[in-house]
Amino acid sequence: MCPLGKMRLTVPCRAVTCSHLQCFDAALYLQMNEKKPTWICPVCDKKADYENLIIDGLFLEILNDCSDVDEIKFQEDGTWCPMRPKKDPVKRSSKYSPHRPTTSRVEVSSTPSPL
Repeated sequence: MCPLGKMRLTVPCRAVTCSHLQCFDAALYLQMNEKKPTWICPVCDKKADYENLIIDGLFLEILNDCSDVDEIKFQEDGTWCPMRPKKDPVKRSSKYSPHRPTTSRVEVSSTPSPL
């Protein structure tokens, strides 16, 4: 869930300057900063400039794997499982490595898209 739009993330991102794992939606963050450029992380209130934004590969993988689920639960061993209403969660084998996160840069064209 995006802390900005209170809806499902489409492109999970955060700034390299952030120390938290929670992501926010890159597209919504860029739209908001286009209208009123503050470039402040909506999670921790630290500076989150465009140049410092990264896409979180783990959360992107989870979003793609669990398109029908709104929540997941991380286990102590780094695995995660989707939280399905009124059913037992299905354990996934994906592991999160805090030393080697999967990330990529956010690339946005500076030219407006045609309507």
